[in-house]
Amino acid sequence: MNINKNAKPIDTHSHSDFSPDSQMSVKQAAQAAFEAGLGGFAITDHLDLKAPGGDTRFAFDPAEQQMMIESVSKDFPIKILKGVEIGLQPENIDDIRIFLKDFEFDTVIASIHFVDGVDPYTGGYYEGKEEKQAYGRYLRLTYEMIRTYDDFDILGHFDYIARYAPYSKRSIRYKEYADELDSIFRFMIYNGKALEINTNTYRVRNGQCPVLDPDILKRYSQLGGELLTVGSDAHSPERFGEQFEHYMAFARQCGLRYVSYFEKRKPFPLKIEEFI
Repeated sequence: MNINKNAKPIDTHSHSDFSPDSQMSVKQAAQAAFEAGLGGFAITDHLDLKAPGGDTRFAFDPAEQQMMIESVSKDFPIKILKGVEIGLQPENIDDIRIFLKDFEFDTVIASIHFVDGVDPYTGGYYEGKEEKQAYGRYLRLTYEMIRTYDDFDILGHFDYIARYAPYSKRSIRYKEYADELDSIFRFMIYNGKALEINTNTYRVRNGQCPVLDPDILKRYSQLGGELLTVGSDAHSPERFGEQFEHYMAFARQCGLRYVSYFEKRKPFPLKIEEFI
């Protein structure tokens, strides 16, 4: 989606070829974001330590990544923010702290990719579980993990668990998970963390498309939540800025007034009305 507005949004979630599931170079990402009319983007490559099965591919050299970002930034008139997406698990918290202690980022996204040693992407997580059990466990683990490791800026794709689910309901509804979501939101709001609308979640997979429940954003706003980011989770050039205008308008209708990006770990809010 090409965004041709006077104001230019920032895509706060993307992956370069420093992530194993992306073949897009930082330069290709910059070219694509520029052509999409974005004001900038964050390269938030995967850091999933102690991944199931001993998979060590989901880690990268931050020094090398940041050198590449600095080099490419000289050739493009947009912001290219240095970021990381950390995958939180109970067993890797200390490892994350050690791994990142010598590096500074603009943006740190915290996400849950693995649950109880299983990757939902492969489908095995859902076996033997009803929808309520599968989704509820994911949300409770999210709350546990962000309380344990709170050195992050953005909670990434809070409804990731719905992307690959085999159920007829492929969406998380506020009324069904009110207690879990309220706990997450209250912690985030009190500690100055941003909620992410990850547009990659709301794509058709296996003939179905999860839907973002407006009651979730309304409740986040009602509780006092103001920090909101929009990220494409792009792993390929054509996805930068995907559905941004739609979801920013959606957020505005739910009572949220700003979208933000993080630079040097500080939030910079932008009025949604400038983009819609």
